[in-house]
Amino acid sequence: GAACLAFLTLVYARHVDRPAHPEQLPPELIYELGTDASGVAAFYRYDLGGFIDHEWLWRIDAKPDIVARVVSSFRLRSTNTVPPQFWRMPPHYWPRSMPPGGEAFQSSAFSADSRGPDGVHYFLVHDKSQDRAFVWLKSNF
Repeated sequence: GAACLAFLTLVYARHVDRPAHPEQLPPELIYELGTDASGVAAFYRYDLGGFIDHEWLWRIDAKPDIVARVVSSFRLRSTNTVPPQFWRMPPHYWPRSMPPGGEAFQSSAFSADSRGPDGVHYFLVHDKSQDRAFVWLKSNF
């Protein structure tokens, strides 16, 4: 019984990414930010899985100018609509609603309801009050 409980606890902790540990920036973010990559205070990645197509969640802890650079580099456009699925993502640190003064951005072909076209697509919510950006990344090939 104790082993079963320990296993279930481990599975649940992995699901909510607890405890979360900062990771190194991924190559695409280092490339796009260039020398500004050092302005990222912490980076967290959560793997949503996939086989050929893959999805990740990123949390980028950085000042607004760095987040603005991410938005610009990935050519994201402002949006007033946040997909309901965005608020239900598993990591414990993921936002459950739009933070005060928050902004949302997305790639032109991002689709929350379907796979979407081939390529890399982003949906980003910027929490200005906590200097964080939350990114839903879809890599479709």
